[in-house]
Amino acid sequence: MATTPDGHILAHDDHGLDSAHLRFIDTLLHGWDGSFQILVVEMPEECPDLLSALYGPAAGDEPIAEREVVYETRGNRRGPSRLVNRPHRPCRRMVLVAGPGRDEPIIYTAYGTQAEEPSPREPWDRSLSEDDKIVASAFWAQHALAA
Repeated sequence: MATTPDGHILAHDDHGLDSAHLRFIDTLLHGWDGSFQILVVEMPEECPDLLSALYGPAAGDEPIAEREVVYETRGNRRGPSRLVNRPHRPCRRMVLVAGPGRDEPIIYTAYGTQAEEPSPREPWDRSLSEDDKIVASAFWAQHALAA
């Protein structure tokens, strides 16, 4: 696990963040009370591009057809992700998800995106309500992540 210069723990740190990104995250979380936060923000000039795996309408693309995708379980996730054989793309937006941790507030993840809104969790996520599953299923029927 990585930490920001101000000591915020970053639990999921495999999205190519460098020290400039970590300093930027600290500015975003200045005065943070540890409550749940999900932000989509434009990065400042001093931050290098991040790479985005998202494909589909939210990223400015056509819907991703089922014939183009494969389903694979990524890492230690509980279900498969909809993947497409395309490259990651540079982007200037960052998604930051942070909130309560076991012992102290943590940053769950931070990653690059072209989208203006955060993507919903995947439909198999156990924490989703029935309404959220409907939204997630509709979103992920048109979107995929770079394999």
